[in-house]
Amino acid sequence: AGLTLTKAVDKPTAFPGETITYTITYLNNSAAIISNVVIFDSTPAFTTFLTATAGTLPPALTGSLIVKPAVAGKGPIRWTFSGSLDPGQSGTVNFSVVIE
Repeated sequence: AGLTLTKAVDKPTAFPGETITYTITYLNNSAAIISNVVIFDSTPAFTTFLTATAGTLPPALTGSLIVKPAVAGKGPIRWTFSGSLDPGQSGTVNFSVVIE
């Protein structure tokens, strides 16, 4: 409750062999501190995994752990954050895939 996620992609269309990058913005839109923030996503159909990163962390989030597929693999991506997300704070995570 209180955590809002918004997902965007850097290209409206792409061709086989091209890389696209997804950005997920997370926001604590509540008046309470949120702990144990975990964001899940997965490689889309007809793509293979390239990279995953966590953007600049808000001040109270102290670290992140990324579990991801191997390069050229497929599957889930999970960002687990340590610390807390204060009210009104936001950040981003990114992952890139290659179109098959």
